[in-house]
Amino acid sequence: MPSGVVSHPALTFTTTALAEIMTACFEGYVIPQAINGDMFNARFRREALDLRASRVLMEGDHPVAIILVARRGWTARIAAMGIVPAYRAKGLGRRALGDVIHELRELGDRRLMLEVIDTNEPAVRLYSSLGFKVRRRLIGYRRPASAATLSTALELTEIDPLSIARKVAEEGPPDLPWFLAAETLATMAAPARGLSLAGEAFAIVEPTPQPSGLALRTIIVNRNARRRGLGQAMISALAATHPGQDLLMTANVPEDLARAFMAYMGFERTPIGQFEMDVDLTA
Repeated sequence: MPSGVVSHPALTFTTTALAEIMTACFEGYVIPQAINGDMFNARFRREALDLRASRVLMEGDHPVAIILVARRGWTARIAAMGIVPAYRAKGLGRRALGDVIHELRELGDRRLMLEVIDTNEPAVRLYSSLGFKVRRRLIGYRRPASAATLSTALELTEIDPLSIARKVAEEGPPDLPWFLAAETLATMAAPARGLSLAGEAFAIVEPTPQPSGLALRTIIVNRNARRRGLGQAMISALAATHPGQDLLMTANVPEDLARAFMAYMGFERTPIGQFEMDVDLTA
């Protein structure tokens, strides 16, 4: 680590300060992170952020890097990692992440995972050199408001998002990415909304910063009610209930999950994709 740079637990900083540090550290990145304290709390509350395991690197009074770590059970995840422009390409990221890996091993965690933009070759090389391996590609979707909508006489009713998270845990696909996992969905609260269609199909939706977009966080149909068109009916009902709004799914969907369904329902793949990578901390 460069001389004079000291690592501090993120727990010693306020949420507002962490948001400001994160914004500075992601300047010029593929996806900049211009956030405030409220946005920081809303995002990372869901991700099981561990502020004691997370680190802020300082040179004197100046923050130069941030590594945010989320933890569930024996699995940890790099929720965000950024370095201010003047300190990039100096070996700081490798040393700082190496220290975090060592600390997580000491804590007893057995696996560390992360997501990285698939076109960010320097970052992919860094993670690979530290032992991370690509597990799968994650992609995003957008369904334009102009997409054709199937007619349905079924109406949406509002239900507790927590009940849908439990449904995903019981009947959803195994090994979902961190953002789509039932544990993440279980933390969702207003303004997120849980919706049911005929008590058989379910979705969680949430407003986006863009007024023309509606984030679709999950969709699931009861196992014994599948192959009856209820998934299609749910998408159609969402589109009809939110006219003029695109349906959006961030780049956290496994590439091979429901691909044919998404295409049939008018979803288009968004330009940015990610690699999900992980490393065995017991090795």
